[in-house]
Amino acid sequence: MLQANVLEAKNGLSRLLKLLESGQQDCIVIARRNTPVAKLVPFEQGGGEERIGIAKGRLCYSEGWDSPEANAEVAALFGVGR
Repeated sequence: MLQANVLEAKNGLSRLLKLLESGQQDCIVIARRNTPVAKLVPFEQGGGEERIGIAKGRLCYSEGWDSPEANAEVAALFGVGR
């Protein structure tokens, strides 16, 4: 993993991107005063599959999750109706 300071990243962004594109680096950490603040990683293309309904059959709801009492509690948490 390569680390670059903000000035190096700003002035050498094209070089850093080439390192990622070529696979020479899998992650580049950008630091400010030697403290990591961001991570530059290659973009991974999605397979293009349909995302709607991807969790179908994976979610379990507790009984009463949509009751008026539960809805009122959630509304109160978000300050709705005040």
